[in-house]
Amino acid sequence: MFSKVHNKLGTAGLVVAVVALVAALTGAAFAAGGLTKQEEKQVKKIAKKYAGKQGPQGPVGPQGPAGAKGDAGAPGAPGKDGVDGSNGVDGEDGACSDANPVCTLPPGATLTGYWSYFGTGMEYAFPSISFPLRVVPAPSLAYLVEDEESAEAIAEGCPGTAEDPQADPGHLCVYPDNFTGNAFHFLAGQYRPDPTSGVTLEFFMEPGEANSGRGTWAVTAAEPTP
Repeated sequence: MFSKVHNKLGTAGLVVAVVALVAALTGAAFAAGGLTKQEEKQVKKIAKKYAGKQGPQGPVGPQGPAGAKGDAGAPGAPGKDGVDGSNGVDGEDGACSDANPVCTLPPGATLTGYWSYFGTGMEYAFPSISFPLRVVPAPSLAYLVEDEESAEAIAEGCPGTAEDPQADPGHLCVYPDNFTGNAFHFLAGQYRPDPTSGVTLEFFMEPGEANSGRGTWAVTAAEPTP
């Protein structure tokens, strides 16, 4: 039978038919080396005619074993600018530190705060002002008395107001804000016990049912004396 087919198709035709049949049955693709363009077309035509339908997709195979650990990668490039950052300059010693354990206000620095008093039927009031840090040398006290006619505060070394207390170096400025009750008088002699840590103010007034006062203060440290 094979000889009959050979005699009918010839050698070249037989090769084309065999190649096409194998491709159709196996679904494989074969290189057409040695065939003419016409023979290649015949192979494709025959293979297409006898090729079966594509079967369903097979199940997923089991996961393969983990591969061996790869070699370590090369070192990365240096950071920004290619240089290490330099250490910053040490800051100055704080007001309360091992170098300055006395907690003294630095020259030119300013502390601010409030003062007030309230009482009934009293003749004297003693509001205290305490400095969080010692002020050395001790500042001079300046109390701003408001002129009744012009309502302007007058005192040397105190350029601020009750709303914005300020003091020149070496000054403690006391700013009155509000008083109720009878007439009052500030007694400037009460500047104790330790003016470097704070002061006690003294007010004298005519006894009444209720007397009160409040205000602000500011102190600025001066350069220490040699």
